[in-house]
Amino acid sequence: MKQSYCGLCENCRIDNPDFLEAIGKVKEYLGQLPMHFWVHCFPGDEGFSLDEFIKGLEWFLSRPECPSCKGGGALKECPIRLCAMTREVAHCLQCHDLETCEHYNMIIQETPGNLVYLHRFLLRNNFCDP
Repeated sequence: MKQSYCGLCENCRIDNPDFLEAIGKVKEYLGQLPMHFWVHCFPGDEGFSLDEFIKGLEWFLSRPECPSCKGGGALKECPIRLCAMTREVAHCLQCHDLETCEHYNMIIQETPGNLVYLHRFLLRNNFCDP
């Protein structure tokens, strides 16, 4: 099971077979198109780099299994990870400063839907109030 300090790795679907299959299909489809016919549709700042897009698809496909944050798969400089390690807590939910934590609140602000998931994670794993 994937594990993290913030709880998001446990809900991540980046290595879900359906997700990877969809990414593979998109890459395959792009490979079948005559790019020179429609690459002009992405001029300059108005579009995006098709090469970079394909590079992104290949990135996902090259990582069929994510080891998660605690398994070494996260950014080494992740502020949430570094904070939890410094405070020696197994999970952010065990930290007494959670309510005012700018790192943890960043997750909630960027993706408010994660709040519901994190509350369920809290209940499912029997975390007490910090």
